Amino acid sequence: MKNQFKQETWMGVLCGCVFAAVAWGYDGYLLSKAHAALPWLKLALGLPPCAAVGGLAGWLTMKMSNMFTRMALWVAVAIFFSYLTSLIPFTLSPIIYRWSFPAVSERIIYNASVAISARRFITIVMTIVFLFIAGLIFENVNDSVRNARSIGGVVFSVIFLLAFFAGAGYTADSNFNVDLRTPILALDEKLDYVASVNAATLSDVEARAIRRFTKLDVDLQSPRRTVIATFDEYISQMIVVVDFDGTLAECSVMNGRASSCKMVE
Repeated sequence: MKNQFKQETWMGVLCGCVFAAVAWGYDGYLLSKAHAALPWLKLALGLPPCAAVGGLAGWLTMKMSNMFTRMALWVAVAIFFSYLTSLIPFTLSPIIYRWSFPAVSERIIYNASVAISARRFITIVMTIVFLFIAGLIFENVNDSVRNARSIGGVVFSVIFLLAFFAGAGYTADSNFNVDLRTPILALDEKLDYVASVNAATLSDVEARAIRRFTKLDVDLQSPRRTVIATFDEYISQMIVVVDFDGTLAECSVMNGRASSCKMVE
């Protein structure tokens, strides 16, 4: 019985880690390639509580004999995960960004309560669906793992369970991270293009467009870090701060398109 509790606990930890990896790991990977500041911050903040709550839920599942109580437990876990996916990017991360960019700390303001609430509702509903199903099969999957006659049976059972946590993590990433990630990726691509393009080969219209970026008194090929400073209530128009090795600039990104940049005074 002790080993059974141990397996369920570690299975719960693994489920929480998979949720966190999909919710914030892919986001961190893309941001790390786009010169974002602290690209792995959300994963670092989200992984420990998700692993801990997942492990606790796995342990409690074996303690509870009533099916309805178990389902209520996994619904509670789903709600916790859902709130965490909005708390981390919109409340906790800005605090750390302000510490990391003291020169522009007053400009870092994340306030879009209506958009966040709407996305949180969708995330809660979808996460409850995924984790409700996962909770229903959690004990059976663990029994299958214990009784499997081959490693293939173990792998199939575990992947089948983890797929539901991955689906919940993907829902969180789609609702909260994509709109915060897209401006960083778009601006990074634009700055790379402006830094490498031969202005002599451009048309007059194209030349005027890149002058919105080349007017910056910085070396565009120097090391840089980017962070979102603020956005509108629909999270569609963004102001992104770029740290060019100590020199700061502000860039506007609208609907995923980098439009212009100016020096921070």
